[in-house]
Amino acid sequence: MAFKTSDAGGASNLAMQSPNGFSFGGGGVIMNIESCREFIELAQCLNFTEAAGNLNITQPALSKHMLALEKEFGIELLDRGKKGVQLTEGGRILFESAGVIVNEYDKTRNTLEQLKAKRPIHVVGHMEDSDIASLASMTAMIARENHHANIVFDRNIDDPFTLLSRESIDLFIGYTNPRHAEQEGLISRPFVSIQLLAIVENDHPLANRTSISWKDLQTQTLVKFMSDKTNPAWDQIEAACIDYGFEPKTRPVSAGNNVEFFSTPLRGNVLIWKKTQKQIGLLLETGKRTGIPIEEKDKNLVAYAVYHPRNEERLRDFFAAAEEAQTLLDRRKDRKSEQ
Repeated sequence: MAFKTSDAGGASNLAMQSPNGFSFGGGGVIMNIESCREFIELAQCLNFTEAAGNLNITQPALSKHMLALEKEFGIELLDRGKKGVQLTEGGRILFESAGVIVNEYDKTRNTLEQLKAKRPIHVVGHMEDSDIASLASMTAMIARENHHANIVFDRNIDDPFTLLSRESIDLFIGYTNPRHAEQEGLISRPFVSIQLLAIVENDHPLANRTSISWKDLQTQTLVKFMSDKTNPAWDQIEAACIDYGFEPKTRPVSAGNNVEFFSTPLRGNVLIWKKTQKQIGLLLETGKRTGIPIEEKDKNLVAYAVYHPRNEERLRDFFAAAEEAQTLLDRRKDRKSEQ
C-alpha cells in the first residue's frame, strides 16, 4: 500500500494506490481522509441512515460526500437500488484498500504526534518584562521537574501570530489584545494579570483619591506612549475605556526606552501603567507624583498566552505547570504581606 498526504484546503487528503492495482491520487484523485472513514462505515452497514447516525452527521451530508467521491474517481462506488445500497466492483476494491489506508494514516499521524511531543516547547514573548519572566521561569522549572517537559524561551519576535499559525513556534506570551488573536483563529488565555495605577502629579485633582474607577478617567487626557513595548498594552487600556463607555482622550508621546517612558513630564495628564513596574516605584518615591489604584480588577493589564488550537494537547503540561507556579508565587506574596 502506497500513500501520500497533502493539506489542500486545510483538510488531510490521501493519494493512494491499492494492492489490487487500482490507482488514485498522484495526478489522479485526492481523497479526504474523513471521506474515506465515512465510506468504510457505509460499506459495512450498507444503510445511509444508520451510517450517518454512527458518524454523527446528517444523512444528506453523507450522501453528498459519497457523490463527491464518485465524481472524483469517475466511477460508481455504490449501487443505490430499491432493495438498498450495495457496493459496485469499484466500491469493493476501494473498501478493500480503505481500511488499510486509514489505519496506516492514523498510525503515521500518531507517530508524528509523539515525535512532536518530544521536542521542546518553543515559547516567544515579552521575556524582558519582569512579571512575565518570573512566572515563565518558574513554569519552566516545574514543567521540567514535575511534567518532564522541556521549554525553550526566546524574546519577542516580529509577527508572532503568523509563526503560531504556521506552527513555527508553540506559544506567544505578551500584552496583546485577545480579540486580535481570535481574528487570526488563535486561542488566548490569561497568563499574568497585574493591577493598573493611574499616575498623576501631586497637584492633580485626582491625587488625593485612594482609588479611582475607569469612569473617573473619562474627562482626563491619558499619556499614550508610542513604542513596540507599550503599544500592545495600550490596546488593552484603550479597550477598557471603550468597555466603560468612552473613547479615551490621549497625548501621544514617543518612548523608545524606559528612561523616556518614565521621565516624560505629565503636564496635568494621567499615565496608566502596571503597579508592579520597578520604575513606577522609583518614580513615586521622588514624592512628586502619586499612584492611584484602579478599582476594577476585571480590567487589569493582562499578558496572554496565545497558541494555535492544534497545540492544545501539546501545551497541556505547560499550562498545568503555570498554574502550579502561580500558586507558589501567590503564597510567596502572601508571606511577604504578612511580615
